[in-house]
Amino acid sequence: MTERQLAPHEAAITAAGVRLVLHCDIVGELDEAVLALALARLRSCYPLITGRITTDRAEAGPLARIGETATGPFLGHGADFDEEISAPLNWEQDPLLRITVLHEPDRPGHRRVVLTLPRAFADAMSYVAVHQRLWTLYTALSTGRPAPDEPVRPVLGPALDDLLAARFTPRQLRDFVDERARLDTGAPPALLPTPASRNGGPGPDLSFGIIEIEADADQCAQLVRRAHDASLTVNALVSGILLTALRTLFPAPGGPVRILCTTAVDMRRRLVPPLPYEVLQSAATTTSIRLEVAGGADPVAVGQDLDTRLRAALENGAAAMELAAFPHMLDQHPPSLVITNVGAITAPDLPDGLRMVDVCLAPLGHVPMVFAVVKRYQGRLTMTLNYSRAWYTDTQIHALAHQAATLLTDLTA
Repeated sequence: MTERQLAPHEAAITAAGVRLVLHCDIVGELDEAVLALALARLRSCYPLITGRITTDRAEAGPLARIGETATGPFLGHGADFDEEISAPLNWEQDPLLRITVLHEPDRPGHRRVVLTLPRAFADAMSYVAVHQRLWTLYTALSTGRPAPDEPVRPVLGPALDDLLAARFTPRQLRDFVDERARLDTGAPPALLPTPASRNGGPGPDLSFGIIEIEADADQCAQLVRRAHDASLTVNALVSGILLTALRTLFPAPGGPVRILCTTAVDMRRRLVPPLPYEVLQSAATTTSIRLEVAGGADPVAVGQDLDTRLRAALENGAAAMELAAFPHMLDQHPPSLVITNVGAITAPDLPDGLRMVDVCLAPLGHVPMVFAVVKRYQGRLTMTLNYSRAWYTDTQIHALAHQAATLLTDLTA
């Protein structure tokens, strides 16, 4: 038996039911029997995916537990993507990984494979590595090659909260939290209204929505050039597009609106020693950046402002402190937008006759936050807006997507 108490940030996002969905689009003849065998081998590589989150010792808080006789996950089947990503989950009874092959009637010749893990035990880097290992096993089994199934260690690593908290004194963390509270009390950031909510809580529609804004290969190349010309990362420029689009949904035309952008920061390579991407763990923190965005703002200028503040947060330790001080941050102001850039995802090697035409990640939870995820795949760049219909309406998020798509077109014309 292997177990560990959940750290504060893990416990909070587990209590909120936040899941991380990875779905890929397969064209060709997918052998589902071989995929089921590959999944069985994946359990040997990652025992954590067979685990549970239990509260049977409530006084100690929730635990992640891997039992010696744990079984599952098993390959499921479905026909509707929206139903699959919104399926009710119970991590106390079910294995942490859910995997389903979808046969969608309106997409002949395609299979969508959907993996779902609790966000508490996965980040983009490790999730992509798990996904790559699954398809490496599939290809090996399909072609008669050796299938690597040695365990990735540590199976259940130490919480990122503890690793980062050791860098700071309690006084440093208290001062950090107090300063953040002072900033937001003096000038509260703007938030999207939540018309789908009821009496201050989630509304009755417990489904999720995902909307994509895609730049094709030519647009993506032009976006990279625009970022380079402005001495920006692509992440900063795309964040500028998203934040400028968000600004159009608030009143006060022309005047500045204070926006609180939470940007995900991969801490793996910043740990000593670095944490390999193959280790399945939540090893990303977030940095909350406060920006004044005027009506009609230039997304390049907004991206430059964000980039400057993000670099400062990394250099002065604010990114690490934000997670180290997590228990004291729970009552602070929520973000206007959460942005995660997962970078370029590499297509796995597959047997002849099988192609993976897309891979996407989506954080989903019934929380009053819109999660934007940016990724590149096979030369294309995609921004996805992920949201709960218990808080937001499709009309709202489609309006945000339309504004982002318009700005993207203008920048890449």
